[in-house]
Amino acid sequence: MSHAHKTDKHIPLKEEAPASTGFPIQVKARVAAYWRRLGLSDPALIEHLADECLFRARKRMGRGSDVELLMRALEEAQRRFDHALARALHLPPGDAHTIAAARAAVLLGGEWFHGDNLFRAGDPSPEFQGQLQAILPRSTPPEAHLAMAETPLDFWLFKSTQPH
Repeated sequence: MSHAHKTDKHIPLKEEAPASTGFPIQVKARVAAYWRRLGLSDPALIEHLADECLFRARKRMGRGSDVELLMRALEEAQRRFDHALARALHLPPGDAHTIAAARAAVLLGGEWFHGDNLFRAGDPSPEFQGQLQAILPRSTPPEAHLAMAETPLDFWLFKSTQPH
């Protein structure tokens, strides 16, 4: 994402002692900042999700640079956010186009969105689901399938291969 959250500072990646979870402090802070940009505000939930994303990223890549770890952890965060959004909207996880549209609508939608609701146990409240459904983009006008009349093809530009 190219826009920064007002309270997030850019945290440079440089070598420092790893955090207690074994991940570099700067990398974990960047992943946590990304979760805040996605609309989450509960510090315990953000820390838990950041740790899970970093763990999965490390598991998928083995040892590597902090930059690669950060990229893979952010990919995992995006995947988890999309999955939670699809679950809240009762969309199939493979419907990438609709999920991407929903993510964009949510992130551009305003202050009402609290991403913490996506990660609570059980289904999100009906009010929250209603708000999500209301901001989903709709095709304008709605798609209407029309019958098309059969039209014979006339190849008048081609010479006939039959003798006259």
